[in-house]
Amino acid sequence: MGEVSTAFGKELKSLKILMVEDNGSMRLLLRTMLHSFGISDILQARDGTDGLVELQLHDVDLIITDWEMQPMNGREFITKVRAVGNEPICFTPIIVLTGHASRGLLTEAFEIGATHLLVKPVTPASLLHRIEWVLHDDRQFERAGGIYRQPMLIHEREGLRRKKAAAQTTWSLE
Repeated sequence: MGEVSTAFGKELKSLKILMVEDNGSMRLLLRTMLHSFGISDILQARDGTDGLVELQLHDVDLIITDWEMQPMNGREFITKVRAVGNEPICFTPIIVLTGHASRGLLTEAFEIGATHLLVKPVTPASLLHRIEWVLHDDRQFERAGGIYRQPMLIHEREGLRRKKAAAQTTWSLE
């Protein structure tokens, strides 16, 4: 039997969130939105390297990470978080932030273990929608090579063609 995400079934206001974002203005905007939702336990990291350090020091329920960062970008960060042998941290849900939602990026993000994706500019409603979706997401993680990820199926109207598996949830990006 697989593991579900660390945020599944939790209350919004009880979440401990790690933001991994290199832009200080974006970190401030996200923190302000999260506070407006009643979330007060928020950790911050400037890139994936700092994010990995925070994950070793603190138990978190949800990660919100940018895709384009230096020196460690979102791709590398997610791959390290989801690595087999990184239990139980690897079961933390990850919402990816990006300003460039190409088909290739969407496919890659979900293949390496992103839980959800949010395209910039971020609105309070879109951020809250993603977080609430994660809180109700009961999909189990499965091993895929050297990482863990949840099965991800996207409606074809979003441009990605994926095989539909029986008894799995489908969803759209908005």
